Amino acid sequence: MRSDSARIFIGLCEIAGYNAALKKGFDELGAHSIFFELINHDYEYQEEANNAPTGSLRFYKALSSSKIIRNIFWTPCRKLFRILLFVWALFQYDVFIFGFRSSFFYFYDLPILKFFRKRIIYIFFGSDSRPPYISGRYFDSPIQECVRVSDTQKKQIRKIEKYADIIISHPPSSHFHERQFIPFMRMGFPRSINDAKTADSGHGKNKLRILHAPSDPERKGTEIIRERIRNLQIRGHSIELIEIIGKPNAQVLDELSRCDFVIDELYSDTAMAGFAVEAAHFGKPAIVSGYANAYDWGNLPAESIPPVHYCHPDGIEEAIEKLIIDEAYRIELGNRAKEFVKKQWSAKKVAERYLILLKGGYPDNWLYDPKEIRYLHGWGLSEEKAKALVHRTIRQGSVRALQLSDKTDLERRFVEFVRSERS
Repeated sequence: MRSDSARIFIGLCEIAGYNAALKKGFDELGAHSIFFELINHDYEYQEEANNAPTGSLRFYKALSSSKIIRNIFWTPCRKLFRILLFVWALFQYDVFIFGFRSSFFYFYDLPILKFFRKRIIYIFFGSDSRPPYISGRYFDSPIQECVRVSDTQKKQIRKIEKYADIIISHPPSSHFHERQFIPFMRMGFPRSINDAKTADSGHGKNKLRILHAPSDPERKGTEIIRERIRNLQIRGHSIELIEIIGKPNAQVLDELSRCDFVIDELYSDTAMAGFAVEAAHFGKPAIVSGYANAYDWGNLPAESIPPVHYCHPDGIEEAIEKLIIDEAYRIELGNRAKEFVKKQWSAKKVAERYLILLKGGYPDNWLYDPKEIRYLHGWGLSEEKAKALVHRTIRQGSVRALQLSDKTDLERRFVEFVRSERS
């Protein structure tokens, strides 16, 4: 199978417009691909790149949205539809790209695909691989749930690693991986945005518009960001914070065209996630805060690291003030971000990298060994909360509950991380 003639199936869910943009990139390269989305996305990302058989797709989504059908017929209809889709795809496509816990049948289809000599690329987006004990989503959950999910997640990843030909993941959230993988940021985050909408130059405005659009306000530190903005307003800065929460993506894009810069989140383990990528398309710089650094992201070459203002959570107010008062820096950073996504993370460029993967000729330095992971702070919670959650996990299920027996050095680091909190 030649990569330039491979028929590529992308599915079965959408994450921040990634799959639709990847399919668009394949289209630009003349590669045959299809993106089949079986789950309606809360934020209504653009679907112009999705060319799945529209009749069957609309039928499936109609079933999922009809309350009567869902209550009476949904489960058997859904299973039948997936079986038919799987059989059809099995005989139509050579390569299967899955992500975010998706497959046709809870990963039981993976060995079947391998039996028929299909290539499998599996993409992890962060929360689908990140250990629960360093995820803000589990801080208020019963610790037994955190331990249980850690065990389940480790088993799922092992199963995927057994059958996937290539794995793409983000080092700061890949503690459960045992196989080498390609860092997510090396491949890039494509995002297809309608070019008809242009950015507002901002001239003539009395106040700087700062946009914050958290999908999860509590985990992304929204309340602290509000406090820092109020502090800066009290100190005399003419600014306003625009918040968009739980709205369609089209509304986010509209505000991006009119803001001056964006604040992504307070406890991020990546440099440029979906919202910051969208901002870059409009030439708007992003402030991203977290505990990670370039080493944690996988020792990437400089050209693979996106230009954002990344800072420690304790320095978020100073970072905001920097972009307020330094107009030249703000504009220059936005321009660099726009140039980066245009040249490095365009849909076409990212798709080209996937075709390189299919050819099998990618350099060895693209691979990352999970035994190199040193990152302990996780996502969506402060250092203090991260230490507390790891401590509760170990206390509940012993060190084994960390699911890191294959990485004794990283396991030891977590134990020391907790001790530093207790001392």
